[in-house]
Amino acid sequence: MRSGARVGIVASLLTALSCAACTLVSDPPPARPAPPEPLSPSQFRDAALDIVERRDAALRGGDRDDFLSTVDDDALQFVATQARWFDNLAAMPVTDVRLAPVGRRATDAAPEDGELRMPVDFTMRLDGYEQRSVTQRLLYTFSEDEGVVALVNDRDAGRDRRAGWIPDPWDLDHVVVRESGSILALFDEDTALYADAVMLDLEASRETVLAAVPDWSGQLVAYDVSDLTGLERRTPMQVFETGGVAYPVPVRPGSDEVAAVRFIVNPDVAHNGLQREFLLRHEVAHVALGTKDAASPTWLVEGAAEYVSRTHYSAEQRRRMAAYVVARLGTAVPALANGVDFYAVPELSYELAAAACTYLAATRGPESLWDLMDAFTAERPRLGQAGPLTAAQVDAVLRREIGLDNAGLARAAAVWAVGGS
Repeated sequence: MRSGARVGIVASLLTALSCAACTLVSDPPPARPAPPEPLSPSQFRDAALDIVERRDAALRGGDRDDFLSTVDDDALQFVATQARWFDNLAAMPVTDVRLAPVGRRATDAAPEDGELRMPVDFTMRLDGYEQRSVTQRLLYTFSEDEGVVALVNDRDAGRDRRAGWIPDPWDLDHVVVRESGSILALFDEDTALYADAVMLDLEASRETVLAAVPDWSGQLVAYDVSDLTGLERRTPMQVFETGGVAYPVPVRPGSDEVAAVRFIVNPDVAHNGLQREFLLRHEVAHVALGTKDAASPTWLVEGAAEYVSRTHYSAEQRRRMAAYVVARLGTAVPALANGVDFYAVPELSYELAAAACTYLAATRGPESLWDLMDAFTAERPRLGQAGPLTAAQVDAVLRREIGLDNAGLARAAAVWAVGGS
């Protein structure tokens, strides 16, 4: 019985295995679906334009997930920087936000090697701090993989270098936003440790400058960040010599129209309590003067800002500051420097410019400085000249407006500083 049972069991197993083998041979695996056909150029372009539209809507609507869904998941670093960029803008008081393809350069864009590059304008305005919007040119790069289009980059290093693009703090790192009245300041995680002290001195500086500069709104935007790219690219001096830089922001790249004047500080100076108040008053003065001094010689631009900064002190204290500089020079009082010469010996140039402008304000009234700036602004159109004025042309304006040339003004300021009259 046992022997027969074994034979029966073996026979049954053989039959089952045989049937299984038959089944495996007779049922081949299902064929893999063919990959989708690559998109035509027009389909690729339409998909890219649709992504720009979606990103615009997501940015304006605050939809972070939809904004990031347009980015290629495999571009891990780009995903991270786009998330940071979105979060920064969400934390800032921005309005008039817009992403828009650039005319026919976008609608006629053609893919090449599986990628399509499309110029896109990014526009925004700092609400409550600036009256005009600012537009930057981005260069979107899209990739296609099996019919799916995604964004893999929004800038091009070579193009940025040729265009002279300088990143803003929100392009570089997570920003910490601080607001106080009409002051907007951006810090990063490291510099935010000093934010309370910086904001207090910004508020005090604003009050000093408001009292000294006519017709200023009091609105200002300042950057105090660890990344020194913006400072290094804008200063005419070495970074270690630079406390801060105020600079005009054009409404769009290459435009002569200015949307605002902002400033960026060197944290090494701004976080030094003894230097900070001098630095901030000076840079806030530049913001308040805006483009009024754009055609003025450098000694008037920097000297007027330094005069405004020093209105924090009494008239006698300001004269003594000038006298200290003159005493160091002895009998040799150089002419007031302009252009690159001004920044070749910055400490001396700043002090002499401050003495000259303080002298004019003390003996002829502060309005003499603003009138002089207006005269320089009017001179180039009067001469039909696009570039900066020559030294002789500057002297001609000075003689006409104040009766002194450059050298005469420097000597008169020295005599006043020492004698007080």
